Amino acid sequence: MVLSEIDYSERFLEALHSLQKSYKKFPKFMIEIIAENYGIPTPEVKNLFNTFRRKGILKILKNEGFYYQLND
Repeated sequence: MVLSEIDYSERFLEALHSLQKSYKKFPKFMIEIIAENYGIPTPEVKNLFNTFRRKGILKILKNEGFYYQLND
């Protein structure tokens, strides 16, 4: 893994924790906005989003309007 990807993963996780702290659940567009605020390039956000979902770190709440939250 390239060092910059590690940095983005850490930043992305930090951004998700920030969202989780402020809101118990959040829509995808909020993830994109907060990631931009953390300096994560847009193409990386999509990759990180998919990676975090695949690893089970980020879960989708399908029964709640497709909101997301961190997996406890």
